[in-house]
Amino acid sequence: MIEAPPALPRNAPDAEVDLRFLEFLAEQSARVSVAVFCILVVMALVAGTQLPFWVTTAWFACAVAVMLARRYWLSVLPQRSDLALALRIRIAIGLSLANGIAHGLSLCAFPFLGETERAFFSVLLLGMCTGAVGSSGGRRSVFLVYSVPTVLPLPFLWALSPGIPGRSVIDFSLALVIGLYFWLLLGMARNGWRTFEESVRIRFQESDLNGQLQVALAQANEANQAKTRFLAAASHDLRQPLHTIGLLVAALSLRPVDGRDKEIITLLSQVTTALSEQLDQLLDISRLDAGVIQTERRLVSLDELLQRHSAEMCGAIEEKGLRSIVHCDQPVQAYTDPALLLRILRNLTENAIKFTDQGFVSFGVQAVDGKACISVADSGCGIDSAEQQKVFEEFYQVGNPERDRTRGLGLGLSIVRRLAGLLGVELTMHSQVGRGTSFELRLPLAYPVSQPPERHQKKTPGVMTAKVLVLDDERSVRKGVRMLLEELGCVCSEAGSTAEALASARASPPDIVLADMRLRGGDSGIGAVQAIRDAVGNVPALLVSGDTAPNRLQEAARAGIRLLHKPVSMEVLRDAIEDATRGKDQP
Repeated sequence: MIEAPPALPRNAPDAEVDLRFLEFLAEQSARVSVAVFCILVVMALVAGTQLPFWVTTAWFACAVAVMLARRYWLSVLPQRSDLALALRIRIAIGLSLANGIAHGLSLCAFPFLGETERAFFSVLLLGMCTGAVGSSGGRRSVFLVYSVPTVLPLPFLWALSPGIPGRSVIDFSLALVIGLYFWLLLGMARNGWRTFEESVRIRFQESDLNGQLQVALAQANEANQAKTRFLAAASHDLRQPLHTIGLLVAALSLRPVDGRDKEIITLLSQVTTALSEQLDQLLDISRLDAGVIQTERRLVSLDELLQRHSAEMCGAIEEKGLRSIVHCDQPVQAYTDPALLLRILRNLTENAIKFTDQGFVSFGVQAVDGKACISVADSGCGIDSAEQQKVFEEFYQVGNPERDRTRGLGLGLSIVRRLAGLLGVELTMHSQVGRGTSFELRLPLAYPVSQPPERHQKKTPGVMTAKVLVLDDERSVRKGVRMLLEELGCVCSEAGSTAEALASARASPPDIVLADMRLRGGDSGIGAVQAIRDAVGNVPALLVSGDTAPNRLQEAARAGIRLLHKPVSMEVLRDAIEDATRGKDQP
């Protein structure tokens, strides 16, 4: 479970401002130290022309010592978490006060300097005070404790000091100008601090929001994984009994029945087929999440593929009382996976049939600007613009609040979007309420040189004479599989665990092993198949599972054993056994 970070104290933004301010002071102190040192050297040389050497030297040494001590302590204060933040701020203020006093002591030389030297001193001190506006971030307490002892005496020295001979109007004017300039610096400092404080608070809020977003994203990912696990578990639990029912219905359909019995069997077959199709949509989502769907791209005649698809869907379209329209006026070829592309077209067509009560369902393919464009359109109810993006979300359905099961689970377009992304197909939708919906698939055209396009060939089923070892930990499933396969002509043996399967295989080696993927007690069909192969040779095998969890799908893919998903239809099971046993005889 993802836990949110501990709540910050109510004054956390104030604390953040103080901490960032300490870091800023440390950075500025290191940056301006060389310039301040040079100014101190110049001031000492100027004062040395009128004062004894030892006086200027002592003042210079004191000022440099304070500057170096301040630089050192400001560099370590941000990391001194053992000291209270308020105490660190007071230390920083005290260091600035010491610095201001050290610089202000230079004014003791003011009465002994000439007019030019006094003006030069004033310019240097005002320059350092101006720089302090920026290097202190404008924080009033820090700026004042430095500037008051450094600059505030200057107006009084120019205007009132009895030690300065020949005072004039210019001296009083300079005093007034310096006082006004100091007042201006105070305003600049106030604005600078406001800007600094606001910027820190904004960054703090952004950081806080980013942290909340990260937690929300982690929680969303966990919820999505929980949803995937739930769907896999629900799918597995539903597939097991449905698989058994499907096998028994298929076995009954092979027996000579007529009248009402045949009608009941047909209805049962239709119901199990419908439920199986809905569970297959859950499986498709899990397989896409697991990343186990591999594309098999080949040169495909899209016009032939679309003609074949429209012929397959024509019965369902006409049964709804709709017209089927096909526009395939020119040959169009592309490199793509025909099976996955057909799945996209089938989902789009089934969607069109569901939401169209009168009119048509149309198909088209053409070449436009180097792209193959396939369209599926209808004259149905259309989709409101506010919901056109939502229809691609999982389980979202327009106008179905009662969750009518005949309208599916709301996964069709979600699967379409994911498969389109897997194939690199550009998918667009145009829809108007009351005027229908059109989907367009765009993919690069292919210009073949020698490779012929893939053509559909119908496979003729062979005769079922295989010896099948059925491994499943549920007795009802084993019985159902055995009854169906025996009706098809196979010879079957049953096992409920790896140990039983291994003993059966040693007694009578099978032609193929049909194993449930997940068995009781931590046993697995993959391990059972490997044990049988180690004992009697490389026996063909098929895995059958109702588990759609992504990690299970990846496990089967790594094992290199074909995986069938419950419920398995008679046709799919028969074809898979024939393909596997035929492969056994190949060199």
